[in-house]
Amino acid sequence: MHHGSACISRSAAILTLAFLAFVTTPVTAPAKELPDEFSATYEVEAYGMVLARATHTVEHTENGLAMEVYTRPAGLATLILDDEVVIRADLESNNGQLLLVNYDYKHTGDKKGRNDHFRISWNNDQEKELSGTATGIYKGEEFNMNIDQPLYDPLSVQALIITNAGKKIEPQEYGLFLKGELKPYLFENHGKEKIKFNETEYTALKTAVKETDRDRVIYVWMIPELKNVPIKYERWKNGKLQSTVLLRSVTFEENGRTKTLDFAYDEEDFE
Repeated sequence: MHHGSACISRSAAILTLAFLAFVTTPVTAPAKELPDEFSATYEVEAYGMVLARATHTVEHTENGLAMEVYTRPAGLATLILDDEVVIRADLESNNGQLLLVNYDYKHTGDKKGRNDHFRISWNNDQEKELSGTATGIYKGEEFNMNIDQPLYDPLSVQALIITNAGKKIEPQEYGLFLKGELKPYLFENHGKEKIKFNETEYTALKTAVKETDRDRVIYVWMIPELKNVPIKYERWKNGKLQSTVLLRSVTFEENGRTKTLDFAYDEEDFE
């Protein structure tokens, strides 16, 4: 494991804690298409070292899906941070679509802290166009927003990335609720790509998520043999790699049995 300078800015490290939740997709998924349940552990690398470790869980519910990410600092980042970030998203079936209905974001450990949340009430009339109302609190401010299109947060859209990874979809521009507002992103499926992971070569499905007004892009790689659970994320800015997220363990059901796969990592990074 490579180690760089210990002089990491607090703001950069905090941004890294939330990186796992920042992926998106432009297409709604039919409610019958759900990702498999799984629990996975990831590590976030930047500046030549591991800065955070995160646990991502996906569970089926009676009406849809529940997703959660719990992130803590790791390695040298623990010298300057004692933060925790917990993000939860709930999705439900509505007239054949899987729609976000609940979002909670809690950041503790720093001086300010955050406790954002919003709820979405969707109409249930099949004869009318989709519409709903989102109400909640963002950075202590109440908001109320009428919406006429599917709305996802940076966590819930990962369910759609997984279910749509192998589809042939033309690049499209869609909005994502981020930092208190809807922002446009361009989604592209890049098809299959050979990737070496944990000293094994896989044929992965690659997805790119691009900001429309700035040179920012996130690449996501998924392996069909692992239920399309993302194995790697890369965040690029102005043509330069900023940070990487790597899968370190995953547990899922296969043929009625629980299967756990562990990938090599340095325990010293997670003390």
